[in-house]
Amino acid sequence: MYYRITALYVITYVIALPLLCSDLPYSMYFRYDVTPGRRTQLDRAIEENQQRIAVAEDYLRKHGPHHRVFRRLNRMAQKRTQPQLVITVVTVARQPHNGLAEPRYLTQVVTQFVQLLEHEGDNIMFQVCNVHFPPETHHEAVFLSKYVPVVHRESDEEQPNEEDPFEREKLDYTFCLEKSVELNPEYVLMVEDDALPTPDMLHVLRHKLQYRLKLRIHQGELVHSSDDWAFLKLYNIERWQGYGSDIVSFLELTGVGLLGGTAFLLASQRRGLKTHRRFVMFVLGFVYVVLLCWTVGRQYFLQFRRLSAQLYTVTTGPFCCTPAVLYPGNMAAEIADFLKSGTCDERYPLDFALSDFAIDKGLTRYKVEPNLVQHVGLVSSIRSDVRDPMEF
Repeated sequence: MYYRITALYVITYVIALPLLCSDLPYSMYFRYDVTPGRRTQLDRAIEENQQRIAVAEDYLRKHGPHHRVFRRLNRMAQKRTQPQLVITVVTVARQPHNGLAEPRYLTQVVTQFVQLLEHEGDNIMFQVCNVHFPPETHHEAVFLSKYVPVVHRESDEEQPNEEDPFEREKLDYTFCLEKSVELNPEYVLMVEDDALPTPDMLHVLRHKLQYRLKLRIHQGELVHSSDDWAFLKLYNIERWQGYGSDIVSFLELTGVGLLGGTAFLLASQRRGLKTHRRFVMFVLGFVYVVLLCWTVGRQYFLQFRRLSAQLYTVTTGPFCCTPAVLYPGNMAAEIADFLKSGTCDERYPLDFALSDFAIDKGLTRYKVEPNLVQHVGLVSSIRSDVRDPMEF
């Protein structure tokens, strides 16, 4: 019996996983040579970006600005009726950098949201918030204004004389947040222009708002939740989502280990098997499954949760990241006022300021796993560099 288990360990961890996981960035078996590896990952990311641009352009070309979905979105913006949800995409112009072609993230994000809103657009208002100055030089946003509502600062509006890019980002974000609050929605979803929504984003959001944040199961019944929360983050850096990153993931790993130990024990049941051997079999199964999950990477097992909205989890949110954040409408106005009262810089960026608001008010910060957006911004809007694809 022990020979079989030894063979299983060897086949799994010495032969199978090194072959299967060598190209998985978050696996312990990932082979990454710093210079060639980064170049390969970067080339792949650029190629994927070009493919998404082609798909987005094809969608716009086939549908045209007078398609029913674009007419409906513009009609809702003109009526300014109180929506349940306002989706605001914050955008600034990004220029070609280090030989990279114009990334055109905004076009990709807009078309993907429009495709989602074709099927789940009831009582949802969508807009692009152009914070580039002067606004008419953001040619991508100007072009897309033929299709979707675009709000922007007026060209003759006095602009804050702010050189720090982190403070500039905060001021821009606050402006767009206030424009969203003016529509008096129940919720505001602020999205950066390089955050692509997943195909099930709106469906999962509806489910989690209804059955996790509005209502909760108490003693087998659905009751209204009394929990006040500041925001729900739809994205966290994937390399920070591994086992051991927080207590929840540690408990998750322990739980699957216990299931593995139980499975090994049931598979090896024999009459007369002594108690200490049963314990050994349980431990071997526990260790086998824990090692399997740890070496492959939690990020890949999280993908199984995409099978159903019920499997997505909502847990305490991190300090990091603002690619996509959902705010209750009543909190969004307070957050905008709070942001205007402080100053951001490299040591105190926007995401830290948002977390400080929640802490000061004693409100809960949430995140959803797995991510509901894909962060694709290789060309940063703040730093003058090209980011490493392994960073997000």
